[in-house]
Amino acid sequence: MCVAALDLSTRELAEQVKGGRDDLRPVLLTRLTSGAAFIGAAYLAGDRDEGRSSALLDSALEAQKALPESELAARQVLCEGEGARLLAGANALERAVVSRVAARRMKRLLSE
Repeated sequence: MCVAALDLSTRELAEQVKGGRDDLRPVLLTRLTSGAAFIGAAYLAGDRDEGRSSALLDSALEAQKALPESELAARQVLCEGEGARLLAGANALERAVVSRVAARRMKRLLSE
């Protein structure tokens, strides 16, 4: 659920940055980094079935549509914090990979 919550948030932030809100770039990168930390943790835990992961993400994104906006916003804040904790517990190589994934995702989102 956290990857989906953060994904929705990052798409909205990316649109705002593309619309001229450069002050939101650090917020966008932080959200992307948190999401990448969840994906990295799942990968290291052995969850490498991309098809299954995509289906779970799609299902979670759909389920979020029914959430009140305040509940979704609260979930996004909690998930960002949990992603930061995951990243803090990672070793230097894992943090570097997560940071690189987040930076590449940001570049892709802002060029769409």
